[in-house]
Amino acid sequence: MGEVRATFCSPDEGKYAAFQSDLRSHGVGVITGKPGTGRAFTAVHALDGVRPRTSIEELTIDTGEKDAGISLISLNSDHSRFLDLTSLTRPTTAQLVALRGLVEDARDARALLVLIAGPGQRQEFLAEYQAWLHIDAPASAVDVFRRAMGQRCGLETADRWLRYPEVRDVLEGAEPSRALRLAQEADRSRRHGRMPGEDEAVWIKEVLDSFADATEEMARWFNRHDAETEFSRVLMTTVALLEGGHREVITRHADRLAREWHIPPLWRTPISGEGLTSHLWELGAHVIEDRVHFKRRGGADDALDYLWREHPGTREHIQEWASTAVTDLDSPQRAVAAQRWLRLARRHRDAAPVRALIERWGRSGTGMWEAVPAIAEAAVTPELGTQVRSVLYQVARGAGVTLRDRTVLEACRVYGRVQPSTALTRIRHIAEKVPTHWDQAVIRALEDIAGETPNDPVVLEELVSWTERPERGRRTFVAALALCRILDAREDDTTPRVMAEVNRREIDRDLVAVAWRAASRSGSKVGKPLWSWFDALEAGGGGHPGAFDVLRRAGSGHEALSHTLARSIGRWKHAHARRSPVLDDLAHCLSTHEEKR
Repeated sequence: MGEVRATFCSPDEGKYAAFQSDLRSHGVGVITGKPGTGRAFTAVHALDGVRPRTSIEELTIDTGEKDAGISLISLNSDHSRFLDLTSLTRPTTAQLVALRGLVEDARDARALLVLIAGPGQRQEFLAEYQAWLHIDAPASAVDVFRRAMGQRCGLETADRWLRYPEVRDVLEGAEPSRALRLAQEADRSRRHGRMPGEDEAVWIKEVLDSFADATEEMARWFNRHDAETEFSRVLMTTVALLEGGHREVITRHADRLAREWHIPPLWRTPISGEGLTSHLWELGAHVIEDRVHFKRRGGADDALDYLWREHPGTREHIQEWASTAVTDLDSPQRAVAAQRWLRLARRHRDAAPVRALIERWGRSGTGMWEAVPAIAEAAVTPELGTQVRSVLYQVARGAGVTLRDRTVLEACRVYGRVQPSTALTRIRHIAEKVPTHWDQAVIRALEDIAGETPNDPVVLEELVSWTERPERGRRTFVAALALCRILDAREDDTTPRVMAEVNRREIDRDLVAVAWRAASRSGSKVGKPLWSWFDALEAGGGGHPGAFDVLRRAGSGHEALSHTLARSIGRWKHAHARRSPVLDDLAHCLSTHEEKR
């Protein structure tokens, strides 16, 4: 949210203010526009403006389901939400019915909901919603810079910067992301080494020099290195993709890339011509402690931007080549390389580089772990999130089990802490198909997601739904085991976390009771979390009425769990060699209920 608040600017403040007012009145709104106009950014900012300090959740649809999975979306919290419908090009009757049901559920819950659609979709099936905003073009780079710079250095400083023609020239016709990068560079320069009272013109010149658009410089450099010196282009590409690698790694993979592109090598024999250092200097790079780096910060990004724009035919090949080459980097350098692909994707609003991390890096045990943080971050970005989550979904739903499924699982484990619902959908599909030895990895992912406040209700409800279809044997068993672990997880030394949430009325008692019933499918494994709750109940001396009520509800009317509770209470008392009034009361309630049946 911080980045959205710091950079959002509406191209038409009047229309945007009217939309926010209508959204506040009606609770449901529609934002339309072409891709790249900032629809998701606008949705997030509008929701935050109408209802500040409320968590914002991005919902997703599943086009593989008859109703696009809309009926499965849970609105059991007061979160504000937005849903991208652009992939529903021709919605079916079932999808429209489910969408109307979702809108009614949101209204009943008094929760805000914004629907994102393409330019023509509102007229086709969203015309009934009165709060509507159409975005014709992305925000002005000048406006974005003023806002972002104002947040960091003050509005007076931002306005002074904008009086300089050189600054206006840099921002003229630029994308909002470039304006944000300029503000970030100015702030970084201010915080690292500038002295108070220094000439502002010098500060601006230093920042602009380091931020200079490298397109023209790159074009001139590429023009100088063609035909007989074309290997220098290969070397530039290699350094850009493997920056920080050892010089031997750089030269070896540059030779490999040149062979694949049928480009003559730089050195006719091992001893021919000038050494590596000389050629690195020619492309603006050097060797530090046996590792190759560009001299200018951001040089790798500039080189990749130029290749991506001016030589699009290289895209597919360098993605495949790099996924193999990075395995020769050390782990920290691989992580940096993965973040470089993420930045490239965000700058160009193109999910292809992240898809490469999932589908290419993700098939290698060497590269997948460094790719996971970048994939997880991409999955929740406004500009890439929908596309990246779609790729994760495709892999999770795909036939067979490969290492890429583990990559998806780990990415979901990370980003699911922020967006639990969409991550759980993908984990559900993975849990259905993976072998037994994957169980602990799946359960750890579910535990991590549940452990992030306030995700317990979402995870418990999802796992309960997994157990409601007995034909899904593998998924049901994994869900039961995960429920046992979550119900046993401690908030402190004495109290299980979910139990504490029940006592604070942060979670619905009926939901937790049903979760206990589902957990009982694990057999004897349910005994451990039951003992944890018994310990806390006994230590509280009857001071946990909510937790007591949950166990009473869970056991009443559920034969298997009722018997398990009775046996566990008896064993607990025998192990502790003493009576427990609170557990005796629980056992009495359960036996009384059984007698009345």
